[in-house]
Amino acid sequence: MDRATRAEIERIAAATLRDAGLTEPPLSVEQLLQHVQLHRDYYDLANPGFLDRAKHKLRIQGHKLVDIINKVRLQAVLLFDENRICIDQELPRIKHPWASCHETGHRLLPWHKPFFFGDTAQTLDPAYQADLEAEANYAAGRLLFLGDRFTKDARDVVPTIESVKSLAKRYRASLTTTLRRYVEQGPDLAMAMLVSTPLWAQQPDDQEHRWRHFVPSERFSRLFPDSSAESLRVAVDSHASYKKGGKVAEFRLGLVDARSDRHEVRAWSFNNQHYLLTLFVEERRVTETRVVIPHRRIQITGFEGGEE
Repeated sequence: MDRATRAEIERIAAATLRDAGLTEPPLSVEQLLQHVQLHRDYYDLANPGFLDRAKHKLRIQGHKLVDIINKVRLQAVLLFDENRICIDQELPRIKHPWASCHETGHRLLPWHKPFFFGDTAQTLDPAYQADLEAEANYAAGRLLFLGDRFTKDARDVVPTIESVKSLAKRYRASLTTTLRRYVEQGPDLAMAMLVSTPLWAQQPDDQEHRWRHFVPSERFSRLFPDSSAESLRVAVDSHASYKKGGKVAEFRLGLVDARSDRHEVRAWSFNNQHYLLTLFVEERRVTETRVVIPHRRIQITGFEGGEE
């Protein structure tokens, strides 16, 4: 997504929130949907009525809608010409606001409208479809977290997993969604988020690695260009203790930056009963310092702590 598109989405979301009178967390999804004139229903794959209504809109390359929904784990559908959002009734309630905001994003972005009419779903370039979903996700984040309001609140708290949990409660968002938003749009720190399958759980079939998502902040990417999701996942697994839910680890690890300086990074891992959610925050640089005394074969080595 280029900067111009991002800025236009931000403008549209801000105007929508302002015109709807939505400025304080948590977002009233009902008020938002009323403002944009969208209704919200819940669908059941066992209900043939829903499939009959939607299949001509969502048929892709001749495949049956039910097969597509099962394969991609579709959570919500925007029936554009009916002004209606349909949400999977099996989706946990905590995820309903995000799904609603995502489909509202499709509705608000004017260049998305042609995608929902005609036969474009059969021939559309998959890469373009991915772009549309990324744009709807960005719009959803701007709506659910009230534009820049979340960034302001995120910068007023200490960077820990407990702070993220408090923000999730305040904005009535899932911990996973809030953690990602915190890393991407929170304080200007070297932070990263890792979503991984616990060592004691079976890796899902649709997951290529033991980790599912890795989201570094811009500063983290610049500071630690060689740090990989897999190496961080190994660190998490080596510290995590089996627990059905809640915090499973809190530890520190050393990462080497692009200048070969070593940094101390603090990490917290939380089990949401499906995945481990880990927040990494760089705390300080630990620079090796050598002092050589002239004319003597003596070298003193120590470590100097400092802020990056």
